[in-house]
Amino acid sequence: MRVSPSSEQEAILKSRAQTLMIEARAGTGKTTTLSMLAAQEPGVVLGLCFSEGARQRFYEKLAQECPDRKVQVLTVEALARSQLTRIAEHGNWLDLPERWSSLEQMRPMLVAAANTIWQRHEGRYTEFDFDFERSTQRVEMMLQLLAQMKATLATLRFEDEVFDDFTFDELCNEFQLEDREIVEIFHEFERRRQPQAGHILWQAPVDYATDLVSILRRFPEAVHDMPQANLLLVDEWHDVNAAEFELLQLFRRNARLVVVGDRHQVINAERGADPRFSGGGFELAFPNAERLPLSQSRRCGVSLKKLLERAVPKCGFESHPDTYSEVRHVEYDHADPQACAGAVVAKAKELALGPGLAIILREVDQSVEIENALLDAGLPYNCDGFASYLKRPEIMALRALLHVASGDYSTLKADKESCELMVDGLQTYFSVSGDRRDYESSHAMYGSGDAYQQQKDAVVRDPETLEFMFSGLLCAEQHYDNGATRRWKQRLADVLAQMKAQAATASAAQLLELASTGLDLPAATRRTFVKRAHADSVLRTLRAFMDFARRQGDAKAPAFLEELRRRQVATRGKPAARGGAGKALALATVQSAKGREWQQVLLPYMEEGQFPRATRNGDEYAEERRYLYVAISRAIGGLTLFEPAAAERRSGLLA
Repeated sequence: MRVSPSSEQEAILKSRAQTLMIEARAGTGKTTTLSMLAAQEPGVVLGLCFSEGARQRFYEKLAQECPDRKVQVLTVEALARSQLTRIAEHGNWLDLPERWSSLEQMRPMLVAAANTIWQRHEGRYTEFDFDFERSTQRVEMMLQLLAQMKATLATLRFEDEVFDDFTFDELCNEFQLEDREIVEIFHEFERRRQPQAGHILWQAPVDYATDLVSILRRFPEAVHDMPQANLLLVDEWHDVNAAEFELLQLFRRNARLVVVGDRHQVINAERGADPRFSGGGFELAFPNAERLPLSQSRRCGVSLKKLLERAVPKCGFESHPDTYSEVRHVEYDHADPQACAGAVVAKAKELALGPGLAIILREVDQSVEIENALLDAGLPYNCDGFASYLKRPEIMALRALLHVASGDYSTLKADKESCELMVDGLQTYFSVSGDRRDYESSHAMYGSGDAYQQQKDAVVRDPETLEFMFSGLLCAEQHYDNGATRRWKQRLADVLAQMKAQAATASAAQLLELASTGLDLPAATRRTFVKRAHADSVLRTLRAFMDFARRQGDAKAPAFLEELRRRQVATRGKPAARGGAGKALALATVQSAKGREWQQVLLPYMEEGQFPRATRNGDEYAEERRYLYVAISRAIGGLTLFEPAAAERRSGLLA
């Protein structure tokens, strides 16, 4: 059913500007407005967006507003892919490369690039772990970071004739990297992917926009091989990154361009989204563009409007006169690590809305206390867009240590998921060899085939083989190990021996303290996770997990492991066992909540150091304000903020 346009939408529909930016706010009907424009355009209309979910929503709104109108909607990634294919088929600028889409296809190339850089560093001291052969998570982290660099067009600097030490250091600072070796590996990876300018051997989806921009920069005439639309409609403009921004400039040509977005929702830094492309960058690229507002929310009432204006002053948000939204404040004792989670769960039980309720976290590390409180209360929940803390590699690695130290594997019997996650966690956290010979299939433990998968299979069949992972692999010194690797293996062996010696008398918490101190887990975390913010979040998860272990009192490792198993089963049980598919509340991060809405939203940990995570200056603090804007604007009927009782500890974002 068609929506009656508001006065703001009528002004947008009447505009004849060749370039139009619709400055929208949360819940104002952005996609509906674009669909109204498509309905009145007689020529060829192309809709664009930046995710598959947004593409589907665009089609749903088109079906409501212009069911008889044929409009194609593509993600910008799909557009870039199709145009690369078209250029390869119709021009002389590109031979069509292989198209790769899986981690398994890219892993060998990343490993080969890392090995090349490792060989260059041979004989020089470095703490960087070059081993990407066996850790799926480390490969994923590296490829995610590489995707971010491609999205910002940073990797095109690799094509410059002068790529020196200064450029390496510049990229490290720009992407907050502690290790220069990461950029060196990416440089080698891209050299292998594109041995010379224009000669591309393979492409992954993250390459499409960046490669197309690179080709169009070198061969501007290639743009004439691309189809021409009369009207380009771009949704969720706040998600645009540098590669997509430049690509759309080049692709547009004579088409009318209308974009809609909310610059206060630019929080997708992982894909290179940047608020500049909604502000000064847009004005520089399109100096004659018209800007029109879409500010009246169909979602939020006046109370949420006032709160949003505190979070982001002059945000231009207007509430709907017929909508009522309640804002509540609940205080907790910040000195008690369980206090906030307890207050959140009490409110969740009081509201009893199930899927109409979301607990929105700033980061995943905040889920440890919240999940435990939900499980203790018997409230069903779904982790939305992230894994339960019980399944994260840092926690699985510690759980594996407790199993081996205590010699108790009873909770792992017939638990394939946990066994495989533990192998992954151990490789992520405790393997620093950097040499694939540790896992050659000729090893006495293996037969033939994928040696790493065989290690997983062995642990699934018999969890006691976790012991071999330490004695035969992680702690076993090899003739090809360097000095740093030998020292780490000895350290790991010594700590495990101490844990075994104390397992009969020490509590699980004491064993974990021994492991944390003996292995220097903060240093191991910084070595494992390439981004500082990610490493910080993992350390917070570890601290919360250690606090949970201490609360188990004198419980020995087997009893503690049984408790963890019980909780893990509760998080993954069948919907019926968790209260039914329709009764689970959502436990989301701000990032995963974007584009969604709930009747009631609970926003915990509104305190300094938790939300915001940045100091009160610079771009990072401005981004924290945008995170809060997104979190608040997910609510329809009500929002509950959980703040420390001590006023000086409360978040400065609402000061």
